[in-house]
Amino acid sequence: MFHLYVTNFIVTINDIPVDLERIANSGQMFRWTSSGDRRKVHDGQHWFEITPLAENRFEVKSNQTIIEFKSLFRLDTGHVKLHQTLIKLGPEIEPFLAQRAGLRMLRANSKTEVLFSFLCSSCNHINRITSMVWHLAGYADEGFPTIERLAEVSEQDLRSNGFGYRGATIPKVAQILYSNGGEAYLDDLARGAYEDARKELVALPGVGKKLADCICLYAFDFGESVPVDTHIWQVLTRLYHPDWVGTTLTDKKYETVADALRDRFGELAGVAHQFLFVDNMERYRERG
Repeated sequence: MFHLYVTNFIVTINDIPVDLERIANSGQMFRWTSSGDRRKVHDGQHWFEITPLAENRFEVKSNQTIIEFKSLFRLDTGHVKLHQTLIKLGPEIEPFLAQRAGLRMLRANSKTEVLFSFLCSSCNHINRITSMVWHLAGYADEGFPTIERLAEVSEQDLRSNGFGYRGATIPKVAQILYSNGGEAYLDDLARGAYEDARKELVALPGVGKKLADCICLYAFDFGESVPVDTHIWQVLTRLYHPDWVGTTLTDKKYETVADALRDRFGELAGVAHQFLFVDNMERYRERG
C-alpha cells in the first residue's frame, strides 16, 4: 500500500559510503531517473527521491517513511562487517569490494515489478529493459500494475511497443501467476525454500535458470541465488575455472560455477555475485 502523503526526511549513514549512481546502474531495479546528483527510484507503489547533502548524508522525499527507505537500501545491515565476512570467506574478491565499495544489494518491496522486469531482460540490455519496464508501469494509474492487470494486457499492444517475443510471454506468465494466487503466491514462494521457488519459476513460459535465479535473488531475497549470465560467467571462470575461460556456458557448467560460489559464500553468494557481476559489466562498458 502506498501513502497519499509525501514525507521528507534526512538520512545519515554511519557505514561504507553509498554510491547511488553505481546502484542505479547495477541491474537490480530499472525505474530510476536522475536530475543532476539527485536520484529517484520507483519500487512498485513506492518511490524515493534522494538528494545527496554530504558524504553519506541524504535528503529523501517519498510517499513512504524512513522505515521503507532503510529496508530498500539495507541500512539495517552493517556493510563494513559484511565486507569483512566476504573477504574472510573469499580473499580473492577483496579487490572487487574495494573498487566498488558503495554498491549495495537492494531489498525490493515489489516482487511483481522485479519479476516482470526480469522477464524483459532476456537477450536485452539495460537501456532497453528500462524502457520496457516503464511501459509496463504505464498500465497502472500509479506505481506498477498488479499481476491481475498485467494478465489483461494484449500481446499485440506489447509487440507494437517493441517487446518482441516477450509480448507473448508477459501476459501468459501473468495469467498463470494470477491463477496461482497472484501477489500472495509470490509472497508464498519468497517465504519457502530457494530450490522450491526456482523450480516453480522455471516452469513458467520463457523463464530459464538465469531468469529464475535473478527473480530469486532480487525479488525473493534468496541470498544463495547466483544468476549466471555472460558477465558473471567470464569473471567466475577467470577466478575459479581458468580451464573454462573462453568456453561455452552449458547447463552443467552453470550449475557447477553457481554451486561453487554457494559453497564458498553460503547465503552471501548473491552479494558476492553482485560485486563480481558489476565489476565485469563496468569493465565491459569501459572497453566498449
